[in-house]
Amino acid sequence: MLERIFDSKTQFILNESMDAASLRNNVIADNIANVDTPKFKRSEVIFEENLKKVLEKNTIYAKLRVTHPRHIQIGEGRSLDNFEPEVRLLDDLSFRNDENNVDIDVEMAKMSKNKIHYDSLGQSMNNEFQLLRLAITGRR
Repeated sequence: MLERIFDSKTQFILNESMDAASLRNNVIADNIANVDTPKFKRSEVIFEENLKKVLEKNTIYAKLRVTHPRHIQIGEGRSLDNFEPEVRLLDDLSFRNDENNVDIDVEMAKMSKNKIHYDSLGQSMNNEFQLLRLAITGRR
């Protein structure tokens, strides 16, 4: 793993969440584009559940950043780099004759919700950078 000097755990999680929201937007757009395709099955991005599992495992110890190999390390220091968003094909029942299970109204609502979520993640990332800038420059 490449050493990230200014990258906190929060920034890493926000970045991964923004990537997952972007992927979710692409998957929803694909679902909408194929609303009239016979036998098309919609897909969904699973991310938040995987993130929750990883975070629950990583709450015991955090690995300390050391500058010398002989410095004392406390805890195990588990990595957050081992989780990815999962795209799952949903083969649930369809009420349409062409066996397509995409509901355009549901997909449009999901896209709107995802856009709001992505925008809020971007604002949170911006706030993290403002805090970092304040820590570097100080309050004047």
